[in-house]
Amino acid sequence: MLEPFLVAFALALVSEIADKTQLVILGLALQYKSPMKVFLGALSAHAFMDALAILAGTYFAFSIPALLVKYLIGTWFIALGLWTFVKLYLKKSTKQRKEGLGKTPFLASFLLVLFSEFGDKSQIASGLLAAKYKLPLPIFFGVILALAAAIGFNVFIGSKAAEKLPRKIIKIATAVVFILFGIVTLVS
Repeated sequence: MLEPFLVAFALALVSEIADKTQLVILGLALQYKSPMKVFLGALSAHAFMDALAILAGTYFAFSIPALLVKYLIGTWFIALGLWTFVKLYLKKSTKQRKEGLGKTPFLASFLLVLFSEFGDKSQIASGLLAAKYKLPLPIFFGVILALAAAIGFNVFIGSKAAEKLPRKIIKIATAVVFILFGIVTLVS
């Protein structure tokens, strides 16, 4: 039981380093001043998606055509980037802006990670490992521990950066990152 846990941990950790989802999570940590809510939202979404992959094995991960997943994810990132720009330039009072941000970090993180992880390499790897070892719990715990480490690093380091950068710069950078990831996803 130790081997599947260690293999799952190592594979998930390596596959998440500099992954697009981890960069998106870092962007969310910069955008919201609620690092724990971003962390919990992102980790919950990862746990949900990897649990599905582990339970379903490889079938679930390969049931949707890769080209469709690519276009959906690319379009989603571009839309989120554009929406960030729109929100930045909409005329809202400071009070309204703060209230809206304070209520959504968990949900925003959860939904963004949920959609961006659909069919991701770490999710597929989780399903493949479950099919190989037929020990879903050690694989699940290995993957989740690795994801908690990767997400925690991004969120809590990102939140420190957010304290030192102007909020408008953070929003613009986040929007640009989302749009770039969308374009890269669509053309790769």
